Formats: sequence, structure tokens, C-alpha cells
Amino acid sequence: MSWGVDSNKRKTLIRSMIALAVVAITAGIITNIITQQARAQDPIYQCIASDNLPYQAYVSVSVTVNGQVTEVPASIGISDNCLRPIHTHDNTGLLHIVYDRPHDFKIGHFLWYWGFNIQEYDATVYVNGVKQDAYLGIVLRDGMTVMMDFRSKPSGII
Repeated sequence: MSWGVDSNKRKTLIRSMIALAVVAITAGIITNIITQQARAQDPIYQCIASDNLPYQAYVSVSVTVNGQVTEVPASIGISDNCLRPIHTHDNTGLLHIVYDRPHDFKIGHFLWYWGFNIQEYDATVYVNGVKQDAYLGIVLRDGMTVMMDFRSKPSGII
């Protein structure tokens, strides 16, 4: 069957498509390897060996959602095979931050570990009683008190 293209052009087209596919797959694999290596170096993606590391900080967090007090669950950042640098041991809202050296762990990292869907809410955040604006980037420091008030966004604005 011929589509009006001679056999040499068809073979060239097929070879070009195969070469392009090989290049795309290779680029994808290389990107994945680089991303994995970068994540391995980023403390946010690391599992730590124990709670007994040189850098320790404790941050008190309280959360309300639509005016209702919301419990900060126990075991955020803790699973059977991984202990994250930011975690909770109980439901008191006390964050335990542990690492082998000081690092700028942020509120956004904690919310990500928790799996809290910030896309659904508008937030008002206070740190040590002072209202903050860009709350996701606030660095968690020892002794800090954080109050987060989340309000559902109006329908259709998510």
C-alpha cells in the first residue's frame, strides 16, 4: 500500500521518528535521575535515622478550619519506614524538628507532610501573635508559636 510517498522517504521518516523517541526517552530518564539525586540531597525529602540528632526545635501549632479548632494529628511525618525531619509525636500541636544541622524548615513543608490541601482555603497566619503574609515560606524556629486559620474559598475559586 502506498500513500504517495516513496519507500526511501517512508524509511527516513520512520528512522527519524524512532530517533526522536529514543532522544525523548533518554531525556526523560536523565531528568528523572537528576531529580532523584537533587531530592536525595534536600532535607525535605530525606528520612532521618532517629530523633536523637544535633539540631532540635519545637514549634507549637494550632489550626482552625472555618472557625472550628482542628486537631493537628499525631504521627505527621512518621510512617513505618520513614521519619521526616518535621514530625509530630502526638496530637498536641507540638512540631518536633530534628536534623543533623540547622536547616530552614518552613510551614509549607509541615503542611505538605501533613497532606493539608491549602488550595481549598484562604489562610490567616500568626507567628508569636503577629500576623504574617507569605506564610508558606515562614521558617520554623525553636519556641515559635504558630496559629493558622483556614477559611474555605468561595465555590469556584479553587
